[in-house]
Amino acid sequence: MNTKKTAAWLVHLYTAIGGIIGFFALVAAADGETRTAFFLLILATLIDATDGLMARGIKVWEVLPNFDGSMMDNVIDTLTFLWVPVFIIAQEDLLPNEVWLIPPIIAGLYAYGQANMKTEDSFFLGFPTYWNVVALYMFWLQPEPLPAVLMMVIPAILTFIPTRYLYPSKNRVLWQWSWGLSAIWLVMLFYLLTQEDPNMALVWASLFYPAYYLIASFWIDWQIRQGNIKPRDAKVVIVEDK
Repeated sequence: MNTKKTAAWLVHLYTAIGGIIGFFALVAAADGETRTAFFLLILATLIDATDGLMARGIKVWEVLPNFDGSMMDNVIDTLTFLWVPVFIIAQEDLLPNEVWLIPPIIAGLYAYGQANMKTEDSFFLGFPTYWNVVALYMFWLQPEPLPAVLMMVIPAILTFIPTRYLYPSKNRVLWQWSWGLSAIWLVMLFYLLTQEDPNMALVWASLFYPAYYLIASFWIDWQIRQGNIKPRDAKVVIVEDK
């Protein structure tokens, strides 16, 4: 096996490790070790955020044309971004009725069923199934029934609205801000998860990144729709995704 093929298989193995971690996150959640489950989900997310960079760097689709890494990635993503978080929400009894688990499930399946889930100009289209983030803040904030239901319904609705959301690992729109702020955010999340009784002021403060992400995504989508940013201008890096 030549060096390029070895490197390509190692990238796919790196992606697969995210699936292994996701499975043990599910096991931890089932055992009531919810903080451990979230630790593992964050690790899986870090792998998901970086494996595509590696894959595109060595063009794995050219080196291993008979193996579809993006398909494997989607299978893992449905586990770590949808099924495990929804399971945690159910396991922790965070909703007034389990029927409210249906909206994220339908929305998540719809998102991954879209042929254009990731747009040609390298954005997510519709809410990008970040139910792991929703579940984490529900776990920390323990919302009252109405806010809890809204945390299920609003992102689900946003999934069906074809609005662009930032995809920092595939384009350079605000990428310095996105990567820098996300690094600070992840440090905060890891720190908070080490605490059995986390500082709620810090939990609320950590919402700065989800707020930034949503506001920046809506602003960029508006700018593109107004023609102020062209889908293929120099600010957007178009990369082949196989």
